[in-house]
Amino acid sequence: MPTTAETANRWITGLAAAAAFVVLSLQLLVPPVIGLADNGDYQRVMHNAGFEHSTDEFGERYFAFLRTRYRVLPIGAVDSGHVSSETALALAARWMSGARAGGEFDLRVLGGLHAALLVLALAALLRACRGLTIPAQVTAAVLGVFFFTDVGYAAPFNSFYGQTASLLFLLLTAAVAARAIRAGGLAGAWLLLYFALAAAFVASKPQEAIQGPVLAMLGVGLARVPLRGPLRRPAAWLALALCAFSVWYGRRTPNELKAAAIYQVIFYEILPHSPDPAADAAALGLDPGWVRYSGTEAFRPDTPLLDAEFRSRLLHAVGYRKIAVFYLAQPRQLAERVARIAPKTWTLRPSYGNLEHSPEHPSRTRTERFAVWSRLRLRLFGANAIAALAVLFVSTAGAALATWRRASPRGRLFREALLAAVAMSATAFAVCVLTNAPPDFSRVFYVAQALCDLLLVSIAAWIVQALASRRRGGT
Repeated sequence: MPTTAETANRWITGLAAAAAFVVLSLQLLVPPVIGLADNGDYQRVMHNAGFEHSTDEFGERYFAFLRTRYRVLPIGAVDSGHVSSETALALAARWMSGARAGGEFDLRVLGGLHAALLVLALAALLRACRGLTIPAQVTAAVLGVFFFTDVGYAAPFNSFYGQTASLLFLLLTAAVAARAIRAGGLAGAWLLLYFALAAAFVASKPQEAIQGPVLAMLGVGLARVPLRGPLRRPAAWLALALCAFSVWYGRRTPNELKAAAIYQVIFYEILPHSPDPAADAAALGLDPGWVRYSGTEAFRPDTPLLDAEFRSRLLHAVGYRKIAVFYLAQPRQLAERVARIAPKTWTLRPSYGNLEHSPEHPSRTRTERFAVWSRLRLRLFGANAIAALAVLFVSTAGAALATWRRASPRGRLFREALLAAVAMSATAFAVCVLTNAPPDFSRVFYVAQALCDLLLVSIAAWIVQALASRRRGGT
């Protein structure tokens, strides 16, 4: 017979899903429509799904404001060379809209699909909490909806950015993991679904490929694979396949994209802040004459990256591993780099426009609707960003390890998931610091921010659950 908490969970989940749906609809579907303007990255997904801008004017295409109407091309007419699970979502939206080549596509169809998947993920996460006390369930529901329907997360839903797939498949993977924790293990169709969603997350953007092994280890843990004879279990083979897929996807990054990222790190970040640019250029194996590019961006019209020979020589000389080794050998420069980026680590919103163009909303207008959490998290953590991250990671990992021995089997699975989330979040921040130097860091930190917020929801619910259980035990 269902307990009171399990019965209440249906109401809590239903109300939370309805609230999330309403808030997302007001942002994404109801004018003035909120989204995120193209910074040039749309084409990585847009072209493969058979879409193109409906204007050739640079000022109307990029940065200034959101556009919701796009030309429909034959699928495959333009190949961006970039693979992303977001392309599958864009193709699904194309099919849902009934768009045909030569016609017009309304971006809000894709935004609606994204919103539906987020609501599904939140509802699935909350359904997995039905064994918790009612106060803990309410805490998870309120914070989950408040955090993940904020405009900082929702604005990219009306866009062709791959980061949206990163968030959605991350939360869906977390939902399956939460269901496995409640069930006491991961098996059958749920096992396959977990690894399929994890692979979709890994394939959303090249920077997520490094998270594959962590998700693989978590999957093995949730499936409770024994240490003896692990290869006899399907979970072990699926984990190995996910790791192999992660390596393959990471290496499949187009050279143009990889070269642009490396160029930014070297010429926009390392050399301009170096006490001895010539020496650092030599340490990185660069042509001495390239020092003159210090302080320039990869995305300028006159960038040397337009020269195929320059791109080839740059990629031959420097890779992400060499950059990481360089920073580890230069701890002072690494510390200075972290200090420069620190104020940006809790910034969730890009600086470019996210409203459709109108007399009321001119170029680069940013909405302040549904932005309470974006502002609050920056106010709470932005001043001491690195310290806040350290406290979050260390306290979460410490609490999980300190309570491990007396936890139930399901409690240990929960703690494994928390440790995996900490590892993924720390890795995401490290990758952003060492391998990225875009003009605007908010989109790069998007998934790292989501992982932190997922940790905050989990910790808050855990604390309320512990307090409620203690109070109930004392009455």
